[in-house]
Amino acid sequence: MRINALSVANYFIELAQRDEVSITQLGLMKRVYIAHGFSLALLNFSLLDSRFDDVEAWKYGPVIPSVYHSFKCYRNGPITDKTIIVEWDEHSHTENYVFPDLNDNRARMIVEMVWDRYKGYTDSEMVTLTHKEGTPWALCYEEGMNNKIPDSYTKLYYTKFVNNIVESSKK
Repeated sequence: MRINALSVANYFIELAQRDEVSITQLGLMKRVYIAHGFSLALLNFSLLDSRFDDVEAWKYGPVIPSVYHSFKCYRNGPITDKTIIVEWDEHSHTENYVFPDLNDNRARMIVEMVWDRYKGYTDSEMVTLTHKEGTPWALCYEEGMNNKIPDSYTKLYYTKFVNNIVESSKK
């Protein structure tokens, strides 16, 4: 299975369960987006599948609709289970229900890095992170429009973010 937003989301849920940390839909959404940004900046590849994973600028920050719709049943409560998807098996002509798993080691390292850095953040702190002036969300958001946030904006922002960390560590 290709890397996609749901496989990234499921891995964050695994990490939250491992660490016994509650994660909500809003917090999950922001962490998936931030991991996507770091992956673009550090590894030059997307954690999203361009066939069905877009990032949109919604009122409360960047949203990946596939993740939103998979976990919206939890509302503001803690997510307790990973999501499943239906895949069509061409050979047996049957539907298979599978958990999207994140099997790429580089992608897992990015998700783990983001988890370690942001697992203690509240949902409102995660929203604040993605709403700062100059963020891709801030550049794309128009009330009620759900504009797409281009990967080029996300990559540029997180590349600058990483470079600032590197520069400040040299001082």
